[in-house]
Amino acid sequence: MHRVFPSLLKKVPPQFLMAVAGVQVVGGTPAIPPSLLYTDSNNRGFLINAGEGIQRMILESPGLRIANITDIITTRTHWDCVASVPGIGLFRRDQLAQSANSTALTVWGEEPVRRFMRSTQLDCFADERGFERHIMVKDVDDLEAIGDVRVERRSVGNSKILAFSLPQKSATIDKAKLAKANIPKTLRSALFKKGEVTLENGTVVRKSDLLEQPEPAPFFTVLDIGSKDDISQIAGTDLDGLFPGGQLHLVAHFGDMSVLCSDQYRDFLSSQPVDHLIMCRNPTSNILFTCMQRNAILSSILPLVPLYTPSSTDFDALTSPLSDLPFVRFSEHLLRYNLYSGRKTPLGWSETFVIPSNPDFQTEITLAKKVYQPAERKPSPKRVKRTFRCPDLTFLGTTSTYSSTYRNVSGILLESQECTAILDAGEMTLGQLIRVRGMEGAREVIGKLNFLYLSHIHFDHCGGTMSIARLYHEMTGEPLTILCPGRMFIWLRDTAETVGAPVNLISLGELHADPAIRKDQEGKLGISGIYLAPAMHTRDSWCVAIEAGDWKVAYSGDTLPNPEFVAAGKDCDVLIHEATHQSSLADQSAAKKHTTVSQAVEVGREMGASYTILTHFSLRYQKLPPIVGESFPDNVALAHDFMCVTEGNIETWCGATSFLPALFPEQYKDLMKQSGVKESL
Repeated sequence: MHRVFPSLLKKVPPQFLMAVAGVQVVGGTPAIPPSLLYTDSNNRGFLINAGEGIQRMILESPGLRIANITDIITTRTHWDCVASVPGIGLFRRDQLAQSANSTALTVWGEEPVRRFMRSTQLDCFADERGFERHIMVKDVDDLEAIGDVRVERRSVGNSKILAFSLPQKSATIDKAKLAKANIPKTLRSALFKKGEVTLENGTVVRKSDLLEQPEPAPFFTVLDIGSKDDISQIAGTDLDGLFPGGQLHLVAHFGDMSVLCSDQYRDFLSSQPVDHLIMCRNPTSNILFTCMQRNAILSSILPLVPLYTPSSTDFDALTSPLSDLPFVRFSEHLLRYNLYSGRKTPLGWSETFVIPSNPDFQTEITLAKKVYQPAERKPSPKRVKRTFRCPDLTFLGTTSTYSSTYRNVSGILLESQECTAILDAGEMTLGQLIRVRGMEGAREVIGKLNFLYLSHIHFDHCGGTMSIARLYHEMTGEPLTILCPGRMFIWLRDTAETVGAPVNLISLGELHADPAIRKDQEGKLGISGIYLAPAMHTRDSWCVAIEAGDWKVAYSGDTLPNPEFVAAGKDCDVLIHEATHQSSLADQSAAKKHTTVSQAVEVGREMGASYTILTHFSLRYQKLPPIVGESFPDNVALAHDFMCVTEGNIETWCGATSFLPALFPEQYKDLMKQSGVKESL
């Protein structure tokens, strides 16, 4: 079995280019729901469902490119089917920006899905000029074909059946017939070109007479089981007859695992003599390799939260009714099924792309421990003018626009005795929490949330809201309290209604304008003070300072340097400030209404913050933060995904910045080239 780490590939080698058409699992980890990707022999194709985090999983996967996805088909109206569509559309637009042949991404869905997409385009991407041209939304009932793949769709109760028929493979010459025809080699070229030749004895040999019997056109079927009550009806459906004359090879099953693994469903699977793929969140499936590598190195020397290793005990018990069925497999990230046979690619399952679940990074860790030899640090008496207090802060995402292979978009978990809150929730914020706490740990955190704070409507700050709201409602039976701009109310309410995640919305504008409302809400939220300042970014965006017990934390969201925010966060314990660009790009940063590194550091100084943590780095700094050419005071730290800041370790984080070039020398060289700085050696 050939296994490879995708982040170690300079370019995709030939074995990762699909020689034949097939389908491949994307996602299906504890943190990310499964999707099914169809690709043809040119690596182009369509995606069936795009749950939260799928965009990032595709980025990390060898041989896969978002730009090659032309269509996304949603099997039903569910957050696990649609959450990543906006992020994929935005990334695809940027990938194809310089292409003369760029085409819009077509999204197929039911009316609630189409309504969600229209609302998201109008609200979350209102500042992305022309974004609506890059995504077309169509009724899934009108779907008949995608390229040369024919599509059949049927509804059975609350369940859906989609069948995809590929072109029939061209018939090839039967070698036995060719030998029997006794055609001289000198005439074979003419036979293949003209279609027939005449032998010396006068016999006419036609190419069509020498062809093998063509194989039936292959097709695969996707079942999305909406209810256990539908199983009997689906069992009565002739799946083989969806495309008469074709050959059904694979059935992929979406749905609740308690239904898919029931005895009744087992009986249905046993009655279908084809390969079956159960689309599930498999705890043994692979997670992002680059994320694992970076986390393993940093967590060995710094207070970074190590990634949680899930147990498969509960999963094994749940799936045990199907475990003895040899034709049933459970989804695993990058598991592939070839729908044609080729010279080097047999029909059926392919293990070529499977990545180890627990790679060993001991070499990198040993090197990191040799490099990282920090001196003991003590806070300066001049800087810490009062007793320093700080809630636990876990950074779940530290980049901007959309997630990369190294960093997720914005999300910060705040935990203290007084309250638990999340500050902004970009796509996959909950998934990041699951990665470090496990599913049960994440459920515990979400169940005790006092509130979720959203600074503004851009999708990299709010795209993960609904998964958190759904889990909170599941844990408590109550709607999640969300503090957000009034501008977001329509989008949040429409989306919450679409995916079944009730929310309780509180306007930041009203909290800022009315002291009585603010005082009333502070008591309900478990905090003693909330101080707001209009952000200098998009319309109706905000900066905030939160006070509880004897600590005060200020969070900028996205903004230009803001005097009102300096006043709101005055003398805070910790300032978390965006630093989207390096200081030399001040003009570009101002044009996009963001802050540079030096500007954010200056805000912290003016605010009198005991400590400043910089985050929300541009995608150009996905490997390392913007450290080239910058000067950092000793009370400034740079955020990393899964970084956990506490009262006891914040000095360690402030001292870690100087070691980054030695810990990641290759990435630092790349950053220097990107910044136009020549290497000193």
